[in-house]
Amino acid sequence: MNPFVRALAAVLAGSTAAFGLVACSNGEDSSQASSDAEIRQQVENTGDLPDPHTLTGVTEVADFSEPTPVENNPTPQLPVELTDADGYDVTVTDVSRIIALDIYGSYTKTLLGLGLGDNIVGRTVSSTEPSLDKLPVVTQGGHNINVEAILKLQPTLVIVDHSIGPADAIDQIRDAGVTVVVMEPQRTIASVASDIDDVAGVVGLPEVGKKLAERSVADVDADVEAIKKITPADNPMRMAFLYARGNGGVFFILGKGTGATDLIEGIGGVDVAAEAGLSDTVPANAEALAKLNPDVFIMMRDGLESTGGIDGLLQRPGVAQTTAGQNQRVVTLPDGQSLAYGPMTGEVLLRTAQAVYTPNELN
Repeated sequence: MNPFVRALAAVLAGSTAAFGLVACSNGEDSSQASSDAEIRQQVENTGDLPDPHTLTGVTEVADFSEPTPVENNPTPQLPVELTDADGYDVTVTDVSRIIALDIYGSYTKTLLGLGLGDNIVGRTVSSTEPSLDKLPVVTQGGHNINVEAILKLQPTLVIVDHSIGPADAIDQIRDAGVTVVVMEPQRTIASVASDIDDVAGVVGLPEVGKKLAERSVADVDADVEAIKKITPADNPMRMAFLYARGNGGVFFILGKGTGATDLIEGIGGVDVAAEAGLSDTVPANAEALAKLNPDVFIMMRDGLESTGGIDGLLQRPGVAQTTAGQNQRVVTLPDGQSLAYGPMTGEVLLRTAQAVYTPNELN
């Protein structure tokens, strides 16, 4: 497992229950959020642009909309025979009751986009889509798999990866006779199509998956082009993704291999951690922050909340001495959606870019 994913899973397992999702600052219901195309039009029609280096304060990105299914009531082509990421030969014969588990909520987003939302019977805390909010959470303490809760739901298929665990819990589910497929996604902008295709293949919907992948990639391509219209032609914004939980030692800079670089570069910024050659997670101490000195911090919304908001963040050693700290410039994203990648990647990029460059234009 990627060392960052392992560390993040361990952190969330001990903290997610304590820090639940906060409400959007503008009260927007994500089920009514603007579509990707509408947001793109907003970006393309933006008038006079501020110098983003002069902006101050915290900008909170609202929850994202759900993926719109590319096909309603699709008919899976079953059985599907495959060898999963753990080397097990698996035959999928029934997708009527699916539990899809990962730390980012990527799989449920993909299943919704494939038109299988009604087949999902359980979720993790990262699957925050309104259509799933009444489903039972089958993890405990954040992202520890609750085997008993899963078996109680009598799933016909469990899709999972090692971003959550422990591994022996996955083995217990398999040993109980449940069909389990362990995945190994890349979760990058470049892998959006292949990651979607992989999930679609597991549930017997390769052609539907192809349509969803093509739509998602087309959205990303169009969105990146739109974002270029609001990014500075010269002197790009220098950004760092901070991961915080509470006021203790859980305070990291996310580097290469965490998804942060893709997000930052996707919105036309410079990832100062990647520029410095940092990989995975690095302690966000005063020395590291002074060396990187970003113009803006990107954070997960609950992370900033858990550390006492902007006032608490500025009490962290070194934060107030950075340009971002001096301007109190922080952009926060919904925790379960910020680094998921998949069908909503384009909208994530658009909304983040708006928050960084034109915060007054946000819905």
